[in-house]
Amino acid sequence: MNNISRNRMLLLIIAILLVTNVAMGLFFFNHHCGPEERKTPGFSERLRKEVGFTPAQLKIFEPKKKAFWDAMHRRLEQLKKTKESFYYQMYDSTIADSVIDAKAEVIGQEQKEIDVQVLHHFKDLRKLCTPEQLPKFDSLLPMIIQRMTVAPGKK
Repeated sequence: MNNISRNRMLLLIIAILLVTNVAMGLFFFNHHCGPEERKTPGFSERLRKEVGFTPAQLKIFEPKKKAFWDAMHRRLEQLKKTKESFYYQMYDSTIADSVIDAKAEVIGQEQKEIDVQVLHHFKDLRKLCTPEQLPKFDSLLPMIIQRMTVAPGKK
């Protein structure tokens, strides 16, 4: 290969690398890191837009929502710890099946309490609705129930 051919080949490779670097730089510069922006409106926004909640209703709803989620986060964290403790039992070959069953019952009880609390929360929210708003509010519930009961990774 003579010098001119080698120089052309090197310039071609440099040009390809330069274009690739510019393209990657633009991709990473325009790519947003962090939590993904919400594609669908939040529940409060849906209550306002789709159900027709008034500012007064939203003023009552927001503290209820905050209290609910504060309690729910604590309960969900406790359930997570209980499940972790349960699954770490696999390392103990001496543990009896009755102990495993008892720990599984605790998980079931905690999950039951969470589900009952969620049900009461939504029943409480229904009380905020006017008779005209109830059908619209109720039409949101199947979507919420589906999101709560979908298998992990299937959202």
